[in-house]
Amino acid sequence: MTKKIITRFAPSPTGLLHVGNIRTALFNYLFSLKDSGKFILRIDDTDLERSTEEFSDQILKDLDWLGIKIDEIFKQSERLEIYNKYFQKLIDNNYVYKCYESAEELDSKRKRLVARRMPPVYDRASLFLSKEEIEKYIEEGRKPYWRFKLSGKRTNFNDLIRGEVSVDTSAQSDPVIVREDGGFLYNLPSVIDDIEMGVTNIIRGEDHVTNSGIQVEMFKCFEKEHPIFGHHPLLVDENGDPFSKRNSAASIKGLMEENYEPMAINSLNTSIGTSLEINIFKSLNDIASEIDLTKIARAPARFSMNQLSRLNSDILSMLDIETVSERLESNDIIFDEAIWDVIKSNIKNINEYKEWYEIINGSINVENLDQDFINLAESLLPPEPWGDSTWGDWISLIKESSDKKGKDLFLPLRIAITGLSDGPELKNIILLMGYDKMRNRLLGS
Repeated sequence: MTKKIITRFAPSPTGLLHVGNIRTALFNYLFSLKDSGKFILRIDDTDLERSTEEFSDQILKDLDWLGIKIDEIFKQSERLEIYNKYFQKLIDNNYVYKCYESAEELDSKRKRLVARRMPPVYDRASLFLSKEEIEKYIEEGRKPYWRFKLSGKRTNFNDLIRGEVSVDTSAQSDPVIVREDGGFLYNLPSVIDDIEMGVTNIIRGEDHVTNSGIQVEMFKCFEKEHPIFGHHPLLVDENGDPFSKRNSAASIKGLMEENYEPMAINSLNTSIGTSLEINIFKSLNDIASEIDLTKIARAPARFSMNQLSRLNSDILSMLDIETVSERLESNDIIFDEAIWDVIKSNIKNINEYKEWYEIINGSINVENLDQDFINLAESLLPPEPWGDSTWGDWISLIKESSDKKGKDLFLPLRIAITGLSDGPELKNIILLMGYDKMRNRLLGS
């Protein structure tokens, strides 16, 4: 019988989620969705000093806004009793050992190794402490921290994305799994939760490859099969720099507040660096039916805000009138269907509607234009009624009466009418404004 697919997304609530974090969440969610599996959200909040409820709550809001449906939610801070039971098994079977070095002593060791051009791997000195040395450390008030004893062999596993992967554990320090204050660090609780929750597949960034090799050994210590791993390349910005929780501009909360469309983010995030073409998907179900994680490219995927804006614009142009009206009016913005029809193909964000509403119905301040030319254009405005041919007729009259053509003709008119150097077609804008508004706009009154 085939196992039910169970995936998980395990963010730490120490900052805002960014598009790179969400790429991992999407891959896990889509993988489970494709096979009618289960998607678990696990809040990795064992770092009590840096974790906050505010960030935990925001994670839930972000996933909900993007349409990612969570089947189960767990918080690691509520599972410490379970971790302690598993930790005791490691102690009983001699898979872990106590250490007493201070942070300064460890840093000094590391610097000496680096200076000698040697890998900064922990020397396991604590394994060889005498009883007297341990008693001395205890008298000094030192509390032990705990390391997991690696085998020193190569750990091999088949990666869903990268194929065969080999991690040389002899090149790694025995990982610290319990701090001197008794708090658990990342690797051990992660393995325990994956066992307890029956996780079948773990899809995460390639910066976790070494962690996966270490965790494979932990699964063996508990006599459990490890999940199938998949390590995707990290997401980078247009400059090739990785995203960070400190970069609020790329945070999901920030994009939400800027009124970007969730499916624009989802579509771009799952298309770049994959076998999918960069276009708009209507739903996450549509993406799940087409995406193939085994065909993810090995190079870092570039997340472009310009591409996101273009996709966002495409989605806006396809929204039905009822949806647009409801969203704008819920924010106390007057909705005008005629204005929307004219601008919807030219705006990158629904926020821009308000700006265009004010441009058409309010007043603008424009300076440094050739006022003689603008006055000439005003004097040649055709009388109403206006229609589809009005713009062309007016431009013909202006051309005949001036030496302006091309950009020298159209740009001053656009700036005088809208205050902007680009935007929707002016032949449609002037019909929204009408003769009186146009005349007053050109006269600057």
